[in-house]
Amino acid sequence: MKLDAYSIKARFFPVLVTAVLPAMIFNYFYVSEEFARFVGYILGAKFLSNVSLSFICLIYLSEISRMIAKGIFESHFFNNELSMPTTTFMLFKDKTYSDDLKIMFRNTVKSDFGLDLASNEQEEVDEQNAKRKIVESMALIRKKLHKNTFLQQHNIEYGAMRNAIGGSVIGFFICLWNIYFFHAVVHNELAINISLFLVCIYTLLLVFSKFILNFYGVSYAKVLFREYLGK
Repeated sequence: MKLDAYSIKARFFPVLVTAVLPAMIFNYFYVSEEFARFVGYILGAKFLSNVSLSFICLIYLSEISRMIAKGIFESHFFNNELSMPTTTFMLFKDKTYSDDLKIMFRNTVKSDFGLDLASNEQEEVDEQNAKRKIVESMALIRKKLHKNTFLQQHNIEYGAMRNAIGGSVIGFFICLWNIYFFHAVVHNELAINISLFLVCIYTLLLVFSKFILNFYGVSYAKVLFREYLGK
């Protein structure tokens, strides 16, 4: 995995405060030293420190969180990009932008990539195909603007919130385990209270996940069109 600003801010940070934090609570209140000795014994690798092990776990957890967020939440809410703001804003039936700008967008896409996006009449006949063509053009536009500072910042913001939602699913279940364990096995009131607090935070993220993704998706889309058409 390439360690860049996106990886750090949009993948690692979100998973730290969602999926990793509840595991750290369990580790801190119960198994810190025992777990380290167990790993060293099983792997037979004394050079593997807690830091390096944590980094390996962080990478895998960030990938799992991203998979959950994209495969479940984003795919469900945005219908595999067909209903993302970057797609719907350029449909003629959508009133976010004027028809003149949408025609300008189509002309620019045709000039840059040789793609013919659907006209108003074609869109009315086959809206799904019109959406698919816009989705295809977006992939090329994102590649063209991948070094754009403004778009990159909004991409990081959207990715961070999306991956935090995916990580919240993992964190939610780890917290439930913590609550059970520190209530029924090794009683620790502080660990229970912290886990309950985190459950509330993760629940809010999941309940408002559609609103959050749409909010940051709209913001990203508007910057993308501004930067692409204003080049």
